[in-house]
Amino acid sequence: MTPPFDSENDTYLKPTPVSVGEMGNPNVLCLVLDCLRLDAITEADAPNIHALAADNLSFDACVTPANWSLPAHASLFTGEWPHDHGYYHREHHLDRLPLIESLSADGFDTVGVTANIYASSSHGFDKGFDRFYETRRPLNPRGLNPFANVRKIQEDRTPRPRDYVQTLVDAATHDRPLASLDNFARAVALELDRRYGYREHLPLVDADTYGFLTRASNRSTDLLVDEIERTAHDDAPLFAFANYMDPHYPYEPPEDHFRAVADGRWTLDDLRTMSPNLSNARQFRNAFFGGDIDEDDVALVRAAYRAEVRSVDEQIGHLLRALEDAGVRDETMIVVTSDHGEGLGEEDLRGERSMGHLDALNEHLWTVPLIVAHPELDARTVEDRVSLRALYDLLTGDLGVFVDIGGRTWADYFDDDPVFFELPANPYHEESMRRYEHFEDWFVERESLTHTVMGFDGDWKVVADSRGEVSAYRGEDAVTVADAPAELRAACEDAVAQFPAVEGDVDSDLSGDVEQQLRDLGYV
Repeated sequence: MTPPFDSENDTYLKPTPVSVGEMGNPNVLCLVLDCLRLDAITEADAPNIHALAADNLSFDACVTPANWSLPAHASLFTGEWPHDHGYYHREHHLDRLPLIESLSADGFDTVGVTANIYASSSHGFDKGFDRFYETRRPLNPRGLNPFANVRKIQEDRTPRPRDYVQTLVDAATHDRPLASLDNFARAVALELDRRYGYREHLPLVDADTYGFLTRASNRSTDLLVDEIERTAHDDAPLFAFANYMDPHYPYEPPEDHFRAVADGRWTLDDLRTMSPNLSNARQFRNAFFGGDIDEDDVALVRAAYRAEVRSVDEQIGHLLRALEDAGVRDETMIVVTSDHGEGLGEEDLRGERSMGHLDALNEHLWTVPLIVAHPELDARTVEDRVSLRALYDLLTGDLGVFVDIGGRTWADYFDDDPVFFELPANPYHEESMRRYEHFEDWFVERESLTHTVMGFDGDWKVVADSRGEVSAYRGEDAVTVADAPAELRAACEDAVAQFPAVEGDVDSDLSGDVEQQLRDLGYV
């Protein structure tokens, strides 16, 4: 007698459980939280990121390849050291992104979202993405970006009238013409404000610029949530890259986050009116060389930075909930890292105090968080020193297998020896840095015209620069160079020799739009 059909218990109809590795690549959400220090990830200030680190694969001694955004992002997308890829100042523009090419070849649907001008289409970081959005400006990211469009078609540093006319035509014929034309009107309003100070009289421009990076993060999160929801049931895995700028200067945190860390000691008005503005890297260093640093103001800056960390952690919480709501959290690898850390007034190996990410040998600048999270990965904290450069090797490897075995093969990818931290010359800073009262020639030349490479081997550190100077440290102590490992010294000298010679007095003319963006971020 044939038993009755039981659909609930019939194993023939039930799919055999399969792991991510057997199914293929997971989705990847790669989040670069600009300027985030490793020590800032505390349970109090960053509960979402802290929990990801505790429950997944995390690295406690990850070194960024470079001290600022452009060369560090270039290393992430090419897998090369700055001295190899050669992208390290504002006139450099990437021709291709090997990471995105590799992921696309593996079947990923790729999307990029950025609020950072140095990780934008202006420098080639949109190359190869299926969709790429820039969120720093108060524009609709899905429409044409008039500023980027003008930069793309202009032949000289100064745009011609016909470049603006062509951009208007491009906006009208864009796939999203209404959003694009609205963006064009907003761009005109922003440009009028930049030139003539019409902000209070223009309906399309915020009267108060405070918190513009927070608003950019809100736009980024909205886009990412939409992408997560829209692609949740697609066959192709999603690779989504995003750069968040909350912890970057200017520190202008939401008031609720600032109150939580200020403990009644300061108000936002104290932050807005601080003079000199010690949260600005150049103003802080000028005050340091002038022997005039107010420690109460340094404490205020540190509180503002903590509030910004709380703000960006809140964005991560929104993204985690979006993954859960879309039903794809178990199918998604989340990478949380930073392009570089941030000085907050500490003394570095040279005995200099620094703020931000100018030239400094500060462990909080070279050390960055790196968290790789997935429900199938073993909880593991790696204390070995590794390079963020190697994240490229992991992302272009077999992610399905990596997840399937719990991430136990991490060392096969993160195996750089030695690990480098590089501070490339930036000749476009020279002219503006000479305006500071206490910046002596040696400092301006080191910051603007000198390439520096720092190499690590155990507790040894060797620093070589393009002027031929070499120094060595064991732990935090300066030692005789001859005592340092010869192979490490040779590797650093060979690496710095790969950089091209630097010429001073370069043409530093900028378009008004780009100059304003760099000024807003403290680069001019």
